[in-house]
Amino acid sequence: MMIRCVLILVVGPLFAADGPKPGANPAGDLEGLRGTWVTVSLVNNGRTLVDETSPPTTTGRITKLAYNGNSWMVRLGDKAVATGITKIDSTKTPKEIDVMDESGMKNARTQLGIYKLDGDTYTYCVAPPGKPRPTEFASKEGSRHSLVVSKREK
Repeated sequence: MMIRCVLILVVGPLFAADGPKPGANPAGDLEGLRGTWVTVSLVNNGRTLVDETSPPTTTGRITKLAYNGNSWMVRLGDKAVATGITKIDSTKTPKEIDVMDESGMKNARTQLGIYKLDGDTYTYCVAPPGKPRPTEFASKEGSRHSLVVSKREK
């Protein structure tokens, strides 16, 4: 169960822009994501796995997602458990994110998603690998979507 939760948190964006829209700034969003994010809410397939009232993990360690440019890393406590490349497309509505493994190439493990960045709150919703990108920020039972809300680590 813990590994599944960690894998759900391993999310990276891939944006295929048709052309920039006024005000769209993928480099700005990548810069806005830079840093470490602590998961405060995780809903997978309609089931709440983490919320503000639950312990950080069953082992008492906090799950964190760190971005540095288009690279990401998930840490569970002090251990890195997954890494990869993220690409975003802030020209789409909602903004799109593709989460790829460390190869940086779309493959059988790539997760397609959407995201929003509002100050120190980062929300993203991803589909399982091989499934279509979500169209809304929701994780309904049967969708197999994961909806995550993270807060910037201070």
